[in-house]
Amino acid sequence: MLGKRLRCMATQTHKKTTPKFFLMLTLVCVVAACAVFITQEQKTLEIEQEVAALEEEYAYLQSEKQRIEYMIEYAQSDAYRIQYAREKLGYVQEDDVKFVIGD
Repeated sequence: MLGKRLRCMATQTHKKTTPKFFLMLTLVCVVAACAVFITQEQKTLEIEQEVAALEEEYAYLQSEKQRIEYMIEYAQSDAYRIQYAREKLGYVQEDDVKFVIGD
């Protein structure tokens, strides 16, 4: 008698899968997939914006590098030395006229 009871309980606890269960499982999977897709799209947009900002910064730094290289090249030229000597040191060339304005 105890054996029959156990068999009846075993069959009672075993539930059949219904179409409603598969529908809910499918719905949960679709919602999860949509959530993953949306978060991945947002991350992709963030990365694209960061790449654009870094490319803009890189372009600025490249132009700044070119400007500094030009300044270094110019600072090593005779034209810069002459300009510096005239403006900062007050030197004049042989054919120049120097005006001294004093108190």
